[in-house]
Amino acid sequence: MILEREPDTEFEEVGILFIATFIRKPAKQVISKKNGGTTQKTTQKTTQKILELITANPTISRQELAAQIGITADGIKYHLTTMQKKRLLKRIGPDKGGHWEVIKAE
Repeated sequence: MILEREPDTEFEEVGILFIATFIRKPAKQVISKKNGGTTQKTTQKTTQKILELITANPTISRQELAAQIGITADGIKYHLTTMQKKRLLKRIGPDKGGHWEVIKAE
């Protein structure tokens, strides 16, 4: 059991009121080196997998991509939208019957 020291306390009388202020140390900010780069690396790997699958099969659907990569269809949609904004990928034709075109690999 870890016992922590009581916080410093200030007492003040204001008219008929009594005010107690507890002064705490600032909370420690824990920064994890592991999580800092992990998300970015995971996103890059997912993007790379999507590009590889689309290169192999330009008519692949979001559901097929999701099943093969192991993330949700909404996750695939997010990545595809991001990739289109970065001009890595372009959709040619309608949702049904269209295909993807890789503009440049990352």
